[in-house]
Amino acid sequence: MPRPMAGIMRPRVILLLPMAAAIGLGMAWVIGDRRDAAASEAAGRAMAAGRFEEARGLLAALLDRRPDRADVAYRLGACEANLGDVEAALDAWALVPEDSGLGPRAALDRARLALEHGRLAEAERSLDAIAGRRDEVGAEAIRMTQQLLLFSGRSDRLPHWFERQWRTARDRGPRASAEILRSHWLAETQPLPIAAVRERLDRHYREAPGDDRVWLGLADLARRSGRLDEADSWLDRCEARRPDDPDVLLARLEWALVAGRPGEADRVLAGIPADRVDSPRGASIGARLASIRGDAEAERAALERRVELEPGDAAAWGRLADLAARPGAGDDRRSRLRERKAEIDRLKDEYAKLMGALAAGGPPPSAELARLAESLGRRFEAEGWWTIRVLDDPGDLDARAALDRLRSLPGPSTPGAGTTLADLIPGARPADSPSPVGSPGDLPPIPSFRDEAATSGLAFVYENDQTPERRLPETMGGGLGLLDYDGDGWVDVYCVQGGRFPGGSASAGGGDRLFRNLGEGTFEDVTDASGISGFPRGFGHGVAVGDFDDDGDPDLFVTRWRSYALYRNEGDGTFADATEEAGLGGDRGWPTSAAFADLDDDGDLDLYVCQYVRWDPETDAPCPDPNSPGRFMYCVPRRFESEPDRVFRNDGGRFVDVTEQAGIVDPDGRGLGVVAADLDGDDRIDLYVANDMTADLLFCNLGGFRFEQVGELAGVGSNADGGYQAGMGVACGDLDGDERPELLVTNFYGESTSAFRNLGGGQFAYASGDLGLAAPTRFVLGFGLALLDANNDGRLDVAQANGHVNDFRPGTPYAMPAQLFLGMGDGRLAEVSDRAGQCWSVERVARGLAVGDLDNDGWQDVLILSQAGPLAFLRNLGTTDGAGSAGRYLTLKLEGTRSNRDAVGARVRVSASGRTQARHRLGGGSFLSANDGRVHVGLGPVPAGEPVSVEVRWPGGRVDRFDDLRPDAAYRLVEGESVARPLEGWSTPSD
Repeated sequence: MPRPMAGIMRPRVILLLPMAAAIGLGMAWVIGDRRDAAASEAAGRAMAAGRFEEARGLLAALLDRRPDRADVAYRLGACEANLGDVEAALDAWALVPEDSGLGPRAALDRARLALEHGRLAEAERSLDAIAGRRDEVGAEAIRMTQQLLLFSGRSDRLPHWFERQWRTARDRGPRASAEILRSHWLAETQPLPIAAVRERLDRHYREAPGDDRVWLGLADLARRSGRLDEADSWLDRCEARRPDDPDVLLARLEWALVAGRPGEADRVLAGIPADRVDSPRGASIGARLASIRGDAEAERAALERRVELEPGDAAAWGRLADLAARPGAGDDRRSRLRERKAEIDRLKDEYAKLMGALAAGGPPPSAELARLAESLGRRFEAEGWWTIRVLDDPGDLDARAALDRLRSLPGPSTPGAGTTLADLIPGARPADSPSPVGSPGDLPPIPSFRDEAATSGLAFVYENDQTPERRLPETMGGGLGLLDYDGDGWVDVYCVQGGRFPGGSASAGGGDRLFRNLGEGTFEDVTDASGISGFPRGFGHGVAVGDFDDDGDPDLFVTRWRSYALYRNEGDGTFADATEEAGLGGDRGWPTSAAFADLDDDGDLDLYVCQYVRWDPETDAPCPDPNSPGRFMYCVPRRFESEPDRVFRNDGGRFVDVTEQAGIVDPDGRGLGVVAADLDGDDRIDLYVANDMTADLLFCNLGGFRFEQVGELAGVGSNADGGYQAGMGVACGDLDGDERPELLVTNFYGESTSAFRNLGGGQFAYASGDLGLAAPTRFVLGFGLALLDANNDGRLDVAQANGHVNDFRPGTPYAMPAQLFLGMGDGRLAEVSDRAGQCWSVERVARGLAVGDLDNDGWQDVLILSQAGPLAFLRNLGTTDGAGSAGRYLTLKLEGTRSNRDAVGARVRVSASGRTQARHRLGGGSFLSANDGRVHVGLGPVPAGEPVSVEVRWPGGRVDRFDDLRPDAAYRLVEGESVARPLEGWSTPSD
């Protein structure tokens, strides 16, 4: 029976073996589960106690045994992150399956860590997977995507993501909803916080030098700052990594449009899907492309399409007005377009003021904001504000009707599959067709400068008496003036002092300083000897220079907190205080810049004075710094009522206030800079005024001491985008060689210096971008400004002094380097600050700037006055780039006889070697400062022995001609004479 038993039992043994194995395995699982649970609990305790290295070991071992445990991978990633191993943390979180319960959270944490440490491409992949979720993870992913776009150079996509945030956020109250709408507006209208972005990107590049989204951010940063070659290099790397990526191609397109490279634009347009750009932006791209091709009709058509789609686009209306202001265009159409842009400017200003008030808290004025948003064509924001209004008041029938109206409007059309931007933009050429490519051209000769203030005896520091309360006048002062006070032919220097605020009006001693030019590259302080130190003083701001009594000696007008001062030059090396006898005494509020000019053509100099705001140190509380609790910042000037500017007629040496009867209407000006010049070619002197945060003003001289304010109708009231800017300093001169003077204005950080091209007939066109001035000046805060011919090549150049008003470091720079731009001869400017001497890279909190030839060597020098820092004397050493490149020059001192003695308003035409150029004798200019009154003309490389002829059109219209002048010389030209006299202080003219 053994066999049968065996036979029966064998199958049972076979069956029992699997059962035993299962029992053993089950016991192992139980034991393993207990061990894993214990390890998991131990890891949890270690993490809670901050022993992340211990926890990492436990979790790593556990994950080796249980790779399916999403919770273990998630916690291991957290340990690695806490231990600072970024790559290990990212790898651990990548093991968490997307469809697991922890998958979305792991993707979010992975994106957050990657974003913090420069792995922007990795962050983008993680966020793409979760940004569509309609929960808190999705909401946080949207917020992180906004950061990603900001730092990877794609801030143009931010408004779309704020719209997604609006639609996906749950349970938001009116305040949170209002903040999303405000952020949407900020993303479209406010400048990039470039200092913070630069600091972040520099750190990201150090941590992740191979991340191509960091490269894209660096390319955007370089382009915005005007460093186009650097941007080009970064974009080459991005395209090599992702040749078909729409974001990279859009960045290349923007570079091509800024650089004036239509061929590059055509190439990338053919690769960008049409649905990546909405119709209004497509129209704008078409207009810009037509502009750089010089196709005015195509540009006009694209702009008209743009304003049809975006009726609140001030830039498009302004550009249409500029095109209509060209010769041959109708005046009526131009006026209508200017008026439409002016209307949008005002609406934008009102909208911006209400948006700014939201930051202070309180319920938003949703109905008012909604109406303004509708008027400006900001449809998304209008819907949002009306929605908030309905939530606040469900019974508001107007709000409900407005919502129904907006929602019934047709949405954007959807391009067909495979459609590219090239298919939608009229005039775009196929990628393989020839297209002209702009060339940057060679730089002109670059002059070299050296700061010689310390060795020359120009020792001066402007003391602004800064306090923790940040009283507004502390940050606004610091002017200087150039004049030959003793008539020896050498330019002397006057520096205005601040001192203790507000300053005792009856106190004497100290204060302003006068430095006499010794003619040997040195100066001596003659403040005491000139009598100036004994005059009453106060907290000083600016200075103007002019011969108000027509005796041949330059006089000084000084603006101070609540007072004017007029110092009459006695002609013997001393000055007399003529303030009271000239009718300029008493309380004068807060004056800033001033200009002397003969405004009624009676042969003497009248006076225009900019006034700022009504600010009272006793009653106006300091403004808290929102970013630094417990600290204060300088208040926004629009918080205070403005002070109207004043104009004074010179009646035999006494100044009479004729502001109202002259038509100087300045209801909300806050003036900081003024220049006097004949801007429309009618032989009458006009006035251009830069205002802080309100429209700039152009007073057209009608004759008989009557003026008409035409700033907006002339195209110089605001910038191209329709914003009222924080105008500071002004400059005037012929930049493009057509003998008509352009206007320039320095503005606030993020706004760029404005340049307006003179089209003739009193019309101007915004030209900062065309000149190449917009990008390099966007992220500085400009004050002093002057046009000069720094390299004597016959083209005007630009010098600009910069410095912030508030110290918001590290987010925004405070002290800033000055800038030098050279005229390229084709209507453009090129910045050469980094190649013109180390003194241009010194960071200063600069205010005043004045230019003049202080050493009579034929090269124009630059002086810069900073707050709480030494005066800088940037001596021009000439060009150093090879023999034969140095230009020659003429220096001309104009002397009126029938005209005002200073010849303010005169136009000089200089002809040499078949070339004619124009220069203008100005009144005022810069910021709180006065330039050398002599007219300097660079001639370029005129052959030896070749004569130069000069024609002077004096104020009032008389024309005198002076022939056979020799270059590299200085002359006095007197009205009514035909023979030029050698100028004092200069060597005998020679070839």
